[in-house]
Amino acid sequence: LDASTARSVMQCLSDLSKQGRTIIFSIHQPRFSTFKLFDTVLFLCKGLTIYRGPADGVVDYFAMQGYSCEMHDNPADFALDTLIDASRNPDDLEKLNQSYRKSSTHTNVLAIAEKQSYDEKLERLRRQQAGTAARSIGVEIYYVAQRTLRNTVRNPQLFLAQIMISIILGFW
Repeated sequence: LDASTARSVMQCLSDLSKQGRTIIFSIHQPRFSTFKLFDTVLFLCKGLTIYRGPADGVVDYFAMQGYSCEMHDNPADFALDTLIDASRNPDDLEKLNQSYRKSSTHTNVLAIAEKQSYDEKLERLRRQQAGTAARSIGVEIYYVAQRTLRNTVRNPQLFLAQIMISIILGFW
């Protein structure tokens, strides 16, 4: 997409997110005007989470890790450059990942995931214990009558024998 179209698409997605929809996508080197539209960003490097949080907190977070962003640098470009450099040095990459794992953001994500997992297990247990509702008496009579009629049609001699026994026992 050209820059103008990309901005229009991003503005549309931003508007949708403000209506309560969750928008997930991957983007490579967005312009600063596009980056400002993001609420939350996730940076991964070689499968490791390096940062997850508000887009406007990227520069401060990396500054706390010892990486400084120049005044007029695009935060997305700065983060990408930082991650490319870190990917070349396994120790730097591990340090960035460990910093994220120690962050309150990571702790909050784990707590939310654990609560959702617990809630899902609880809901599944409730559904299992609820079982199916008992049938009404009318439905039960319908099925018993249907089964009796089917047995009568299949074995008329048994039906006649039952009637004869009922008549004889009725006189006794």
